[in-house]
Amino acid sequence: MRTTNGPERLRELLAQPGIIRSLGAHDVFTALIVEQAGFETVFIGGFGTSASMLGLPDLNFLTLTEMADAVRRMAARVSVPVIADGDTGHGDLHNVQRTVGMFEAAGASGILLEDQLMPKRCGHFANKQVIPTEEMVLKIEAAVGARQDPNFVIFARTDARQMNGLDDAIDRVNRCCGAGADIAFIEAPQSAAELEEIPRRVKYPLSARERCASCARPGKQVAGLTRWRRQR
Repeated sequence: MRTTNGPERLRELLAQPGIIRSLGAHDVFTALIVEQAGFETVFIGGFGTSASMLGLPDLNFLTLTEMADAVRRMAARVSVPVIADGDTGHGDLHNVQRTVGMFEAAGASGILLEDQLMPKRCGHFANKQVIPTEEMVLKIEAAVGARQDPNFVIFARTDARQMNGLDDAIDRVNRCCGAGADIAFIEAPQSAAELEEIPRRVKYPLSARERCASCARPGKQVAGLTRWRRQR
């Protein structure tokens, strides 16, 4: 049962040196296992939630209210911060603001927002499309303005690496963090060399994900593990 202030605790973790470990959980029981295993945070993603709730792939079937309800159930049962997948913000700037408000009210400690064009696809699927950088910056500004608790953490995710290359992806997250996002996340780097290059060129806290071997991205992969690197 939640006994701590999630956003405040997440900010405390971000202020410390080192890596914050997290694991994705598709339901409350899994989240409890993640917490008991000693992970500092838990992530609830659209991929796992869509599969567990609906038996459907991550192809934009899950609604905002369904996801907010899933966040609420999870946040009510664990004491570690819950980071929630906000996808594209479920629409335009007004929808982004509503998504932030609903997730924050549901007990999330932070939200991940991405720059895919609606309807979105799983980040490791082919043939994705992204919105212009300027539109994503406006979404981040809307999200920052919508949060009630200044400790509520906003992740800016870009899927631009696959279509536009690493330079564009790095430019996007730098601009989003300059607009107020707290953490930068470049989806699906293509090599270990790119994973090393990103922190040299992004001077904000970073999120990096290691996925299962069945995913399209090459390199060393550990099922479901997400690591958030804090820049010093």
